[in-house]
Amino acid sequence: MTALCLLAVGGCSGAPAHRGDEPLPAPFDGVAVASTEQAKSLHELEERAVTACMRQRGFSYREVPAGRMVAENPYGLLTEAQAAREGYGLTADLLAGLPDDPNSQLLTRLDARRRAAWRNALTGTSKHERTLSAPDSPDLLINTDGCVYLGRRTLYGSEWEQAELTIAGLTARVINRVLTDPGFRSAQQAWADCLRAKGESFTTLQDARGTIQNAANKAGSNRVALQAVGRRELQLAERDAACQRQSDLAEAVRTAQKRVEAALPASTRRQAAKLADLRKQALSSAM
Repeated sequence: MTALCLLAVGGCSGAPAHRGDEPLPAPFDGVAVASTEQAKSLHELEERAVTACMRQRGFSYREVPAGRMVAENPYGLLTEAQAAREGYGLTADLLAGLPDDPNSQLLTRLDARRRAAWRNALTGTSKHERTLSAPDSPDLLINTDGCVYLGRRTLYGSEWEQAELTIAGLTARVINRVLTDPGFRSAQQAWADCLRAKGESFTTLQDARGTIQNAANKAGSNRVALQAVGRRELQLAERDAACQRQSDLAEAVRTAQKRVEAALPASTRRQAAKLADLRKQALSSAM
């Protein structure tokens, strides 16, 4: 049971989504984001690779546990089961907090010079800084001499960062075009009208989620205030998801996305397939 489930009177329902339902649409079949199960496995594999790299450099490193992971749709789409279980997943993340870094205690036992050397070994130095670029994506700075980078290269191969950045840019391009599609805009207006009838006034999917994020930011570390935000989150998310179903918003996204992706060069599908293959190869190393 998640932390947010505890906020609901009577707890959360564990009812799954209908098995016959299609997964919520996401660009390139969701290749840009791993599933929660995959993300957890990949995090553990990355930490293992970093540990081995640090050991080779003569440093101890303790694997950092994965934090709470929630599947997020890039358009802000929700199923009703997901909304009832965890809302948007925002407040629960804050209530759960980040996992403790087990290396903090380790670093307190090192003198200043050794601590600096440890950090340089982990994250690298500016002497070996590289800038990766891709259309429609912000530049990515990487230090190629750090174990964070080297561990990922060991796990995924040397093309991973560029492939991931490229798909991030293509994903953003698809989403931006879908959001301006007349079919999507019409469905989003029907969604907004549905919410208005329930006493909620929002224009876009991002507005609804953003209201909860702003309230959570205002609550800060006050757990009582965060729990109140969490109760409001569950209420709004359930109304949001019900109106998404009523307005057939997911189908409008799916239809618009097919049109947008069909208009892209064939090379984009090859790039998406490449990222999926690199992730699959990394996951197979755990077997």
